[in-house]
Amino acid sequence: MATSTDADRALRDLRDVVVRSTIWSSLANADIRSKYRLSTFGSLWITMTTGAMALAIGLFYGQFFGQDMRSYLPYFTASIITWTFISSVLGEASLTLVGAGNLIKSSQMPIVFHILRMLHRNLIIVLHNAIVLAAIWPFVRWSLHPSAVLSLAGLVLLYLFLVGTSVIIAIICVRYRDVPPLIQVLIQFLFFLTPIIWYPEQIKFGAELLKLNPVTYMLMIVRDPILGRPVEIQTWMIAIGLSAASLIAGSLMYVRYRRRIAYWV
Repeated sequence: MATSTDADRALRDLRDVVVRSTIWSSLANADIRSKYRLSTFGSLWITMTTGAMALAIGLFYGQFFGQDMRSYLPYFTASIITWTFISSVLGEASLTLVGAGNLIKSSQMPIVFHILRMLHRNLIIVLHNAIVLAAIWPFVRWSLHPSAVLSLAGLVLLYLFLVGTSVIIAIICVRYRDVPPLIQVLIQFLFFLTPIIWYPEQIKFGAELLKLNPVTYMLMIVRDPILGRPVEIQTWMIAIGLSAASLIAGSLMYVRYRRRIAYWV
């Protein structure tokens, strides 16, 4: 059991996530700038790479399977942008604390800051990638409704969900080093189990399994409003519950194991 002092320090770290948010957000911004510091196009490479992938896969896959490009291309683009955010965070979370081992041992920075730094860095990337969706709109126009702003609410819920999930994954992976490869396998499995390259209404078998996939709900609340696709109130309620449960579980796990992380890295 964690002592009272250890628990107080962990709770102080969680409080500092909000109070001292400029630290981990500034570090994330610095990561992006340093990566493209000597590049001509800079961070625009993020957008161009995602745009090329969305056009290539979206156009070819859609043509092969006889999809209507005016509806399928924006659907796939929004899906792959959101999925890239989710998969990148889950994948990097498994190695974040391991990679920050020297900093954890040598500095007084709250350990959770390393996880938030990684998460915010990926949020910056997904915001860059969102430009791709705006860029294809003049060519494959779809109806934009006032409800499209709900995508921002969906992104906030997804961010909160990933905060808690990242803390859980990071702590487990820093303790058990065989887990990160399993996380990568799970991410690949989730890609095919999540409606990214196919429509959820097309599924004929395994519909119940789809409902057990939490990523499906988080993907839908971000993607569907911007495309004018209806999102059931039940989906929103499940997404809110998942985000709350993730934050609570992540916080409890951080309080319980924070003092041991420095010995595990």
